[in-house]
Amino acid sequence: MGKLSFSELRLTPIDCAVLSHVIGLCDTIKHLDLEECYIQCEGLQRLGPVLHKCQKLSLGRNKVGDSGVKLLSAALRNPECKIWKLDLHRNDLSDSCAEDLASALSTNRSLIHLNLGFNKLGDSGVKQLSVALRNPDCKIQKLHLYGNDLTDSCAKDLASALSTNRSLIDLDLGYNKLGDSGVKLLSVALRNPDCKIQKLDLYNNALTDSCAEDLASALCTKQSLRILNLVTNSFTDQSVPALRRLILTCRSLEEIELFNNQFSPNGKRHLESLRGSRRGLRVTV
Repeated sequence: MGKLSFSELRLTPIDCAVLSHVIGLCDTIKHLDLEECYIQCEGLQRLGPVLHKCQKLSLGRNKVGDSGVKLLSAALRNPECKIWKLDLHRNDLSDSCAEDLASALSTNRSLIHLNLGFNKLGDSGVKQLSVALRNPDCKIQKLHLYGNDLTDSCAKDLASALSTNRSLIDLDLGYNKLGDSGVKLLSVALRNPDCKIQKLDLYNNALTDSCAEDLASALCTKQSLRILNLVTNSFTDQSVPALRRLILTCRSLEEIELFNNQFSPNGKRHLESLRGSRRGLRVTV
Protein backbone atom coordinates (compact mmCIF):
# COMPACT_ATOMS: atom_id res chain seq x y z
CA MET A 1 0.00 0.00 0.00
CA GLY A 2 1.34 3.42 -0.95
CA LYS A 3 -0.20 6.52 0.64
CA LEU A 4 -3.39 6.72 2.68
CA SER A 5 -4.34 10.37 3.10
CA PHE A 6 -7.23 11.69 5.18
CA SER A 7 -5.71 15.12 5.80
CA GLU A 8 -8.21 17.75 7.06
CA LEU A 9 -11.06 15.22 7.30
CA ARG A 10 -12.65 14.86 10.71
CA LEU A 11 -12.23 11.23 11.79
CA THR A 12 -14.30 9.86 14.67
CA PRO A 13 -13.01 7.11 16.99
CA ILE A 14 -15.17 4.66 14.99
CA ASP A 15 -13.50 5.85 11.76
CA CYS A 16 -10.13 5.23 13.39
CA ALA A 17 -11.21 1.73 14.44
CA VAL A 18 -12.19 0.91 10.84
CA LEU A 19 -8.94 2.37 9.54
CA SER A 20 -7.01 0.33 12.08
CA HIS A 21 -8.67 -2.84 10.78
CA VAL A 22 -7.76 -1.97 7.18
CA ILE A 23 -4.12 -1.23 8.06
CA GLY A 24 -4.00 -4.49 10.01
CA LEU A 25 -4.60 -6.37 6.75
CA CYS A 26 -1.61 -4.70 5.04
CA ASP A 27 2.03 -5.61 5.39
CA THR A 28 3.34 -2.04 5.19
CA ILE A 29 1.84 1.42 4.69
CA LYS A 30 4.37 3.71 3.05
CA HIS A 31 2.65 6.91 4.21
CA LEU A 32 -0.33 7.41 6.52
CA ASP A 33 -1.37 11.08 6.44
CA LEU A 34 -3.75 12.01 9.26
CA GLU A 35 -2.80 15.67 9.58
CA GLU A 36 -5.54 17.82 11.11
CA CYS A 37 -8.05 14.97 11.38
CA TYR A 38 -9.12 15.87 14.95
CA ILE A 39 -8.45 12.30 16.07
CA GLN A 40 -7.13 13.31 19.52
CA CYS A 41 -6.04 10.66 21.99
CA GLU A 42 -9.19 8.51 21.73
CA GLY A 43 -8.80 8.06 17.98
CA LEU A 44 -5.10 7.41 18.33
CA GLN A 45 -5.85 4.70 20.88
CA ARG A 46 -7.86 2.81 18.24
CA LEU A 47 -4.99 3.12 15.76
CA GLY A 48 -2.24 2.31 18.23
CA PRO A 49 -1.89 -1.45 17.57
CA VAL A 50 -1.12 -0.96 13.85
CA LEU A 51 0.88 2.28 13.70
CA HIS A 52 4.18 0.42 13.72
CA LYS A 53 3.37 -0.80 10.18
CA CYS A 54 3.62 2.72 8.73
CA GLN A 55 6.84 4.11 7.30
CA LYS A 56 5.83 7.78 7.23
CA LEU A 57 3.28 8.91 9.81
CA SER A 58 1.83 12.45 9.67
CA LEU A 59 -0.13 13.37 12.80
CA GLY A 60 0.31 17.13 12.90
CA ARG A 61 -2.46 19.40 14.26
CA ASN A 62 -4.40 16.65 16.03
CA LYS A 63 -4.10 17.59 19.71
CA VAL A 64 -3.15 14.05 20.66
CA GLY A 65 -1.51 15.47 23.79
CA ASP A 66 0.94 13.79 26.14
CA SER A 67 -1.24 10.71 26.57
CA GLY A 68 -1.29 10.24 22.80
CA VAL A 69 2.50 10.34 22.64
CA LYS A 70 2.64 7.59 25.25
CA LEU A 71 0.61 5.43 22.85
CA LEU A 72 2.93 6.35 19.99
CA SER A 73 5.95 5.52 22.11
CA ALA A 74 4.64 1.98 22.44
CA ALA A 75 4.53 1.71 18.64
CA LEU A 76 8.10 3.05 18.40
CA ARG A 77 9.29 0.44 20.90
CA ASN A 78 7.71 -2.37 18.86
CA PRO A 79 10.61 -4.46 17.47
CA GLU A 80 8.77 -4.61 14.13
CA CYS A 81 8.37 -0.82 13.91
CA LYS A 82 8.89 0.56 10.39
CA ILE A 83 8.30 4.26 11.14
CA TRP A 84 11.17 6.34 9.78
CA LYS A 85 9.40 9.72 9.64
CA LEU A 86 7.05 10.99 12.36
CA ASP A 87 5.37 14.41 12.29
CA LEU A 88 3.84 15.59 15.57
CA HIS A 89 3.82 19.37 15.11
CA ARG A 90 1.09 21.35 16.92
CA ASN A 91 -0.16 18.57 19.18
CA ASP A 92 -0.26 20.24 22.60
CA LEU A 93 2.72 18.26 23.85
CA SER A 94 4.46 19.21 27.07
CA ASP A 95 7.44 17.95 29.06
CA SER A 96 5.16 15.32 30.60
CA CYS A 97 5.52 13.10 27.53
CA ALA A 98 9.26 13.63 27.05
CA GLU A 99 10.37 10.73 29.23
CA ASP A 100 8.23 8.21 27.30
CA LEU A 101 9.36 9.62 23.97
CA ALA A 102 13.02 9.63 25.01
CA SER A 103 12.76 6.02 26.14
CA ALA A 104 11.30 5.04 22.76
CA LEU A 105 13.98 6.93 20.84
CA SER A 106 16.69 5.13 22.78
CA THR A 107 15.51 1.72 21.57
CA ASN A 108 13.95 2.45 18.16
CA ARG A 109 16.09 1.52 15.14
CA SER A 110 13.96 2.92 12.31
CA LEU A 111 13.06 6.54 13.14
CA ILE A 112 15.34 9.09 11.47
CA HIS A 113 13.06 12.15 11.04
CA LEU A 114 11.08 13.60 13.97
CA ASN A 115 9.08 16.84 13.86
CA LEU A 116 8.00 18.19 17.26
CA GLY A 117 7.52 21.79 16.15
CA PHE A 118 5.12 24.24 17.82
CA ASN A 119 4.55 22.28 20.99
CA LYS A 120 5.41 23.19 24.58
CA LEU A 121 8.16 20.76 25.47
CA GLY A 122 10.15 23.54 27.09
CA ASP A 123 13.68 23.25 28.46
CA SER A 124 12.86 20.33 30.74
CA GLY A 125 11.35 18.31 27.90
CA VAL A 126 14.33 18.88 25.60
CA LYS A 127 16.74 17.99 28.40
CA GLN A 128 15.05 14.58 28.60
CA LEU A 129 15.15 14.16 24.81
CA SER A 130 18.85 15.04 24.85
CA VAL A 131 19.50 11.96 26.99
CA ALA A 132 18.09 9.82 24.17
CA LEU A 133 20.11 11.71 21.54
CA ARG A 134 23.29 10.90 23.45
CA ASN A 135 22.48 7.20 23.20
CA PRO A 136 24.68 5.69 20.46
CA ASP A 137 21.73 3.57 19.30
CA CYS A 138 19.58 6.63 18.54
CA LYS A 139 19.35 7.01 14.74
CA ILE A 140 17.68 10.44 14.49
CA GLN A 141 19.02 12.42 11.52
CA LYS A 142 16.47 15.26 11.36
CA LEU A 143 15.03 16.83 14.51
CA HIS A 144 12.68 19.82 14.39
CA LEU A 145 12.11 21.61 17.70
CA TYR A 146 10.96 25.01 16.42
CA GLY A 147 8.50 26.94 18.58
CA ASN A 148 8.93 24.98 21.83
CA ASP A 149 9.67 27.78 24.32
CA LEU A 150 13.34 26.82 24.55
CA THR A 151 15.87 29.06 26.32
CA ASP A 152 19.56 28.90 27.12
CA SER A 153 18.68 26.60 30.05
CA CYS A 154 18.52 23.60 27.72
CA ALA A 155 21.43 24.62 25.49
CA LYS A 156 24.06 22.78 27.53
CA ASP A 157 22.10 19.51 27.21
CA LEU A 158 21.54 20.05 23.50
CA ALA A 159 25.23 20.82 23.06
CA SER A 160 26.16 17.61 24.84
CA ALA A 161 23.87 15.67 22.48
CA LEU A 162 25.35 17.41 19.41
CA SER A 163 28.86 16.55 20.57
CA THR A 164 28.15 12.83 20.84
CA ASN A 165 25.41 12.11 18.28
CA ARG A 166 26.94 11.12 14.94
CA SER A 167 23.70 10.75 12.98
CA LEU A 168 22.04 14.16 13.53
CA ILE A 169 22.49 16.28 10.41
CA ASP A 170 19.41 18.58 10.42
CA LEU A 171 18.45 20.57 13.54
CA ASP A 172 15.67 23.19 13.51
CA LEU A 173 15.64 25.36 16.65
CA GLY A 174 13.77 28.32 15.16
CA TYR A 175 11.11 30.38 16.97
CA ASN A 176 12.70 29.86 20.37
CA LYS A 177 14.58 32.10 22.82
CA LEU A 178 18.02 30.52 22.98
CA GLY A 179 19.66 33.94 22.93
CA ASP A 180 23.38 34.66 22.67
CA SER A 181 24.28 32.59 25.73
CA GLY A 182 22.47 29.55 24.34
CA VAL A 183 24.15 29.81 20.93
CA LYS A 184 27.57 30.23 22.55
CA LEU A 185 27.03 26.90 24.34
CA LEU A 186 25.91 25.25 21.09
CA SER A 187 28.97 26.66 19.32
CA VAL A 188 31.25 24.63 21.58
CA ALA A 189 29.53 21.46 20.40
CA LEU A 190 29.59 22.54 16.76
CA ARG A 191 33.40 22.65 16.93
CA ASN A 192 33.48 18.96 17.82
CA PRO A 193 34.60 16.91 14.79
CA ASP A 194 32.04 14.23 15.67
CA CYS A 195 29.22 16.72 15.03
CA LYS A 196 28.14 16.22 11.40
CA ILE A 197 25.47 18.93 11.16
CA GLN A 198 24.49 19.86 7.59
CA LYS A 199 21.46 22.11 8.17
CA LEU A 200 21.05 24.42 11.17
CA ASP A 201 18.04 26.68 11.74
CA LEU A 202 18.38 29.41 14.36
CA TYR A 203 15.85 31.89 12.96
CA ASN A 204 13.90 34.08 15.39
CA ASN A 205 16.00 33.35 18.49
CA ALA A 206 16.79 36.86 19.81
CA LEU A 207 20.43 36.59 18.65
CA THR A 208 22.70 39.64 18.57
CA ASP A 209 26.25 40.54 17.59
CA SER A 210 27.43 39.12 20.91
CA CYS A 211 27.24 35.53 19.63
CA ALA A 212 28.26 36.09 16.00
CA GLU A 213 31.99 35.51 16.53
CA ASP A 214 31.47 32.28 18.50
CA LEU A 215 29.02 30.89 15.96
CA ALA A 216 31.10 31.87 12.93
CA SER A 217 34.32 30.49 14.44
CA ALA A 218 32.65 27.17 15.20
CA LEU A 219 31.01 26.80 11.80
CA CYS A 220 34.13 27.83 9.87
CA THR A 221 35.56 24.44 10.85
CA LYS A 222 32.38 22.55 9.95
CA GLN A 223 32.90 21.30 6.42
CA SER A 224 29.66 19.32 6.57
CA LEU A 225 27.47 22.47 6.89
CA ARG A 226 25.33 23.17 3.82
CA ILE A 227 22.47 25.42 5.03
CA LEU A 228 22.39 28.04 7.82
CA ASN A 229 19.26 30.04 8.67
CA LEU A 230 19.72 33.13 10.86
CA VAL A 231 16.62 35.01 9.71
CA THR A 232 14.77 37.44 12.04
CA ASN A 233 17.41 38.07 14.66
CA SER A 234 19.21 41.28 15.68
CA PHE A 235 22.57 41.08 13.92
CA THR A 236 24.03 44.42 12.83
CA ASP A 237 27.01 45.53 10.76
CA GLN A 238 29.28 44.54 13.67
CA SER A 239 28.61 40.90 12.73
CA VAL A 240 29.41 41.35 9.03
CA PRO A 241 33.17 40.55 9.28
CA ALA A 242 32.49 37.30 11.18
CA LEU A 243 29.71 36.29 8.78
CA ARG A 244 31.85 37.08 5.74
CA ARG A 245 34.66 34.95 7.15
CA LEU A 246 32.21 32.10 7.74
CA ILE A 247 30.87 32.27 4.19
CA LEU A 248 34.35 32.38 2.64
CA THR A 249 35.91 29.71 4.87
CA CYS A 250 33.16 27.09 5.05
CA ARG A 251 33.52 25.69 1.54
CA SER A 252 30.61 23.26 1.95
CA LEU A 253 28.12 26.08 2.64
CA GLU A 254 25.49 26.29 -0.10
CA GLU A 255 22.95 28.67 1.45
CA ILE A 256 22.90 31.24 4.25
CA GLU A 257 19.74 33.21 5.05
CA LEU A 258 20.20 36.51 6.86
CA PHE A 259 17.21 38.66 5.97
CA ASN A 260 15.16 40.55 8.57
CA ASN A 261 18.18 41.45 10.69
CA GLN A 262 19.48 44.98 11.35
CA PHE A 263 22.15 45.41 8.71
CA SER A 264 22.64 48.80 7.11
CA PRO A 265 22.45 49.09 3.30
CA ASN A 266 26.26 49.06 3.27
CA GLY A 267 26.40 45.96 5.49
CA LYS A 268 23.96 44.19 3.20
CA ARG A 269 26.09 45.03 0.17
CA HIS A 270 29.19 43.57 1.83
CA LEU A 271 27.35 40.30 2.43
CA GLU A 272 25.56 40.18 -0.92
CA SER A 273 28.85 40.70 -2.74
CA LEU A 274 29.85 37.17 -1.71
CA ARG A 275 27.13 35.55 -3.81
CA GLY A 276 29.42 35.07 -6.76
CA SER A 277 32.44 34.02 -4.70
CA ARG A 278 31.58 30.34 -5.12
CA ARG A 279 29.47 28.52 -7.67
CA GLY A 280 25.96 27.78 -6.43
CA LEU A 281 26.32 29.80 -3.22
CA ARG A 282 23.11 31.57 -2.09
CA VAL A 283 23.37 34.54 0.28
CA THR A 284 19.99 36.04 1.18
CA VAL A 285 20.15 39.30 3.13
